[in-house]
Amino acid sequence: MAERYFAAEDAEKAVETLMGKSQHWFKGVMDTDYIDKIKRSWRSYYGQYYDRGHFLSSGGEQGELVNLAVNHYRNLARHIHVMVTSTRPSFQCRAINTDRKSLLQAELGNGLLDYYMREMKLETIIKKAVEYAIVLGSGYIKLEWNSTRGKIYDYVDVDEDDIFDYDENDEPLGEKGETLKPFPIYEGDVEFSLLSPFDVVFDVTKEDYMKNDWVLCRTFINKFDLAAKYPELAENLINQDTKDKKEKRARRVLANPIEQTEDIAVYEFFHKRTESMPNGRYILYADSDTIMEDTVMPYRDLPVHRITPSEIMGTPYGYTDMFDLLPLQDMLNSLYSTAATNVNAFGVINILNPRGNGVSVEQVSEGMNFIEYEQALGKPEPLDLVKTSPEVYQLMQIIEKTMETLSGVNSVARGNPEQSLRSGNALALVQSQALQFVSGLQQSYIQLLESVGTGLINLLKDFANVPRIAAISGLNNSTEMREFKSDDIKSVNRVVVDVGNALMQTTAGRAQVAENLLQMGLIDSPEKYLMVMNTGNLDYLTEGKMDEMMTIKGENEAMIRGEEVIAIFSDQHALHIKEHRSVLADYTLRRDPELVQSVLDHIQEHINLLQTTDPNILSIVGEQPLAPPPQQPGAGQPGVPNPQQPAGTNMPQGGPAQMMDPNMGPQNLPSPAQPAGVSDGTLPAQPTTPAENMAKLTGGQ
Repeated sequence: MAERYFAAEDAEKAVETLMGKSQHWFKGVMDTDYIDKIKRSWRSYYGQYYDRGHFLSSGGEQGELVNLAVNHYRNLARHIHVMVTSTRPSFQCRAINTDRKSLLQAELGNGLLDYYMREMKLETIIKKAVEYAIVLGSGYIKLEWNSTRGKIYDYVDVDEDDIFDYDENDEPLGEKGETLKPFPIYEGDVEFSLLSPFDVVFDVTKEDYMKNDWVLCRTFINKFDLAAKYPELAENLINQDTKDKKEKRARRVLANPIEQTEDIAVYEFFHKRTESMPNGRYILYADSDTIMEDTVMPYRDLPVHRITPSEIMGTPYGYTDMFDLLPLQDMLNSLYSTAATNVNAFGVINILNPRGNGVSVEQVSEGMNFIEYEQALGKPEPLDLVKTSPEVYQLMQIIEKTMETLSGVNSVARGNPEQSLRSGNALALVQSQALQFVSGLQQSYIQLLESVGTGLINLLKDFANVPRIAAISGLNNSTEMREFKSDDIKSVNRVVVDVGNALMQTTAGRAQVAENLLQMGLIDSPEKYLMVMNTGNLDYLTEGKMDEMMTIKGENEAMIRGEEVIAIFSDQHALHIKEHRSVLADYTLRRDPELVQSVLDHIQEHINLLQTTDPNILSIVGEQPLAPPPQQPGAGQPGVPNPQQPAGTNMPQGGPAQMMDPNMGPQNLPSPAQPAGVSDGTLPAQPTTPAENMAKLTGGQ
């Protein structure tokens, strides 16, 4: 009989195989001492070096030694964590197409990701996963869709005329013909949880974790909640051993015993869609006799996302540089304990007094005494035994420096810069080098963010079928409540993350960038300067330009569809003309005479506005006014149409002042025949032709 893939077996047999694989996985990490590294790292991170933890304790056969731990290990780990996660990541959704509708959907996707990061505390979970990776070698985040989360959206009436006998989990709703209560339909929402290396099992024969076809993860859930959800398995679930009664590995890395709890271990098996498993597979179980779910893979890909600083070559196990600091931290504790023991034993000064010199104990035990002694026999002298060998303190400094070198966290990052580093540029450079050292972890952090972001968007696309409301960040970080559902983000296909360069993550670096931007003229107000200094975010400087480009793109698409577009006086006319011209760069579109005429007419609108708008307004928006062409006889007189003011331009000849204030008379406006600015030299004295104006705007001669 041909061998069959274990994931394709019936549920009971597949679960038995998975239980065996789980035991084999834990046996493997125990035999290789990998699990001991994780436990030692956890204990060191939380200062559990001696029996009493964070107390000054005694050691030795008779308690003669002082145990003093100075936890540089945790301090270095925390600095690495801050360096990687201190800058808020910027999510950028990528759309399938480049049309304006798809770009707007991508913008909505960005807002949703920001909403889940801030409001739904996904950012907190991600930061904890990074902490797991630094201390334990790897961290995991599981993303799933919970159909019973959120508000009740609707009810399904189930009565004697309905043919529905089972709910979405194949549980019986009741006998046919029985009148039942309405079945609630919830909005549903994404559910995310943090997993440690003790909670995730995968195929250890794969040298690359990303090549795994399946993953098995463990979570702990209240057994009575599970019994209520799966009443047919209630007895089995309630009889399961709880977390405090499980084998030692169920206690994760905690050294202390777990308090009595009602939580039991629940295992989820996810298998991606492959040639052998075209529909994938999902199994939820407590043991081979308690299988709660067995169905096809509900997600597009494995919903368990990992972060690790690096991997042990030839294995999928995560590795952190903090493992290398464990023996150094032990030696550092020993040196501090040596110095502390010496001070503790000999910190009180003893007195050497030659016998028979005439000085008594009472005379030297108190101050302000007149003491006489036999000079020939010698005077009392202090016995100083407290002095510790200087090599002890030198070795302390060497080890501390070595730990900084191995971890990549230099003295500048820890707030203790060397005296030779004085200038802000030097400090920024040294600190940026520390950030570059942890680039492996930061790269894994970015990959985790992109993986989680893409998975989150895919879950919303696949399962958010009913409208829901989210607080979306809009222009200038303002928040608005917006309703959305899956169709509103269907064009988003992936998420990329921009964390920024290392220099922008330091105060000195942001100051240097702000100074450079100020010299280049890109910062024209104190508010923008402070924005760059405080946040390092340059979006504030480019947000208006991006919105303008989105408007131009929408106008180009509208003209291609045959829709009418208009120009207004506040547009960036030169930019609009250059970008609208790109429509006619397509040979196929250029063969459409109506489209060609529509584009040229719209470009002419922008030229007319540059010729007729108040030059003061154009100067404010950064546009260069154009001189009007020679005026036709009679133009500007009552009843004679002005060829420079076609209908639909939304701006009268005299500029925006007349449109804004209907009480302003014509005596306060520039004459149509003599545009404002001619007398003071703002506009060229000699009018130019339309061809010359077009060449000027498009960069031609």
